[in-house]
Amino acid sequence: MTYKIRNSIALGALVLLVIGIGSYITMFYQPRKIVQYTKEAAKISTQLQDNSIQLAAISEMQNQLRETLHRWNNRIKEIGQSDVSAETYGYLSDIIDKSGGQQLRMNMSLAGRKENGATGFNIYKLTGTSEFLNIFRFLWLLENGRKLYKVNTITVHSDEVVSDTSEYPNIKLTYDMEINGYFTTEVALGNKVMRPDSTPQPVTANPFQPSVLRATPTNVRKLLNAESISIIATAKGKALVMINDGRILTLKVGDEVFLGRVTAINPQDGSIEFTLNDGGIIRTVKRSIEFDNKEKGQ
Repeated sequence: MTYKIRNSIALGALVLLVIGIGSYITMFYQPRKIVQYTKEAAKISTQLQDNSIQLAAISEMQNQLRETLHRWNNRIKEIGQSDVSAETYGYLSDIIDKSGGQQLRMNMSLAGRKENGATGFNIYKLTGTSEFLNIFRFLWLLENGRKLYKVNTITVHSDEVVSDTSEYPNIKLTYDMEINGYFTTEVALGNKVMRPDSTPQPVTANPFQPSVLRATPTNVRKLLNAESISIIATAKGKALVMINDGRILTLKVGDEVFLGRVTAINPQDGSIEFTLNDGGIIRTVKRSIEFDNKEKGQ
C-alpha cells in the first residue's frame, strides 16, 4: 500500500470520526442539554416568582402593621375592664354639664348586659326632655369622648311649650335613647388616651322647628292688638285709634303691632291695613272706621 493511499485512508477515518462526533453532539448531546437547561431555567423562574409573591405578601403585611400601629398610637377611645353604672353616670354627668346642664335633664337606668368572649357591654336607657341644641351637643360629646359608648337607638318627639315670659313657644324634645357602654378583658385597650380637642360645629338650624306653630305667640311686650282697636280718624300716613281701655293712640305706617306692622293707611275709605305673622301664617288684616248708620232721632 502506498503512502498516498494510507494518508487518504487515515484522513477519511478522521473525517468520519469528526462527522460522527459532530453529529452526536448536534443531534443528541446538545438537545438533551437544552432541555435540561430549559427545565432548570423554568424551575429558577418559578422560584423567583414564588419569592416575588412572598416579598409582596411581606410588604403588604408590613404596611398593615404600620397602619395598625399608627391607628393604635393615635386612638381616641379607651375601653375599661368593667363598666360600672355609677362610673357611667358620673361620666355622663360631665357630658351633660358641657351640653347645658340647666336645660338637659336625663334619667338613666341599666336595662341589660351582654358578653361575647373578651368584650361585652352594658345597655342603658336614657330618657328626658330638652331642647335640640342640648341633645345634639350631648350626642356629639358622647360619640367623640374618650370612652367607647354607642348610641344604639333614639326616639324623639317634639312639643311646643308656651311660656308667659317668652313671646314664641319653646320647642321641647322628649327623647328615649338606648346606649351601650363597652368593657373588655384586654388590659391594653384601657390605657389612657388623649382627650379629643375638637368641638362640635355651631348648629345653624333646628330640624324640629315647625314652619307653622300650633299656638299663637304670646303678647309679652303688650303691643297693640290690631284686631281689638277702633279707628277714629285717618289721614295721609297717620291714623287715630282707640284701644280697649279708652286711650287714643296715633299709628303710622311701619309701626309695630302685635304679630306684625302697619303696612298701609287709606284716608279714602278710612281703613288701616296690617300684615301679621301668626306663628308662621302670614295674613293681612284690614280695619275700617265704623260709621253709625242710624238715622237721627231714632
